Amino acid sequence: LAVLTATEITINEQILFKTNRAEIEPVSEETLRAVATILTEHSELNINVEGHTDNRGIRANNLVLSSRRAQAVRDWLVKAGISAARLTSKGFGQDSPVDTNTTEEGRQKNRRVVFRIASGGSGSAKANQK
Repeated sequence: LAVLTATEITINEQILFKTNRAEIEPVSEETLRAVATILTEHSELNINVEGHTDNRGIRANNLVLSSRRAQAVRDWLVKAGISAARLTSKGFGQDSPVDTNTTEEGRQKNRRVVFRIASGGSGSAKANQK
């Protein structure tokens, strides 16, 4: 479910939220547990939790929503035992798409959370990968 690379912890399943809210869907907790496992096993890592949205809606609102979602993920990881000092969060709104916003599939890919390594990373590891 989660893999440590040289630049980030990649996840195989998107972190899902309630529509237009920063409430994490329970189905995403397994993926978050896999991320927490990697962070526990690699205490040298500091992570930037990045939130992204698609381009539907008002740009300023998307920026706020992505920030709140990134913060919700950070809060979840802290509650799971990861030191808050190792985690930052930032929302990017719709400004960094990885796919087109002209199709539903593309918009879905753009609505994402990224776990970018801020410092301490150089190896690779897997946690609960399916």
